[in-house]
Amino acid sequence: MANGKIEFKLAEPDLEEDPDHDPEDDLQVAYLSLPDHPAVRVAGRGKMARLSDLIDYEGADIFLDFDAAGRLIGIEVLA
Repeated sequence: MANGKIEFKLAEPDLEEDPDHDPEDDLQVAYLSLPDHPAVRVAGRGKMARLSDLIDYEGADIFLDFDAAGRLIGIEVLA
């Protein structure tokens, strides 16, 4: 997505992949892709940091997604 736009995605279960899916077992997941986010994430490159590991924070799990150069490229929220 290196097009300079911010993109928001709300993950939804794939019922074809998991026909026995129980919505009550799921966390809601939202991902905010920032302008420097690559269209495809390369495994082993970059790093994710949990916000509560960095500061005194209580609430939904929030993960900061960094690329190999240390730039913030996305934010994931689990609720």
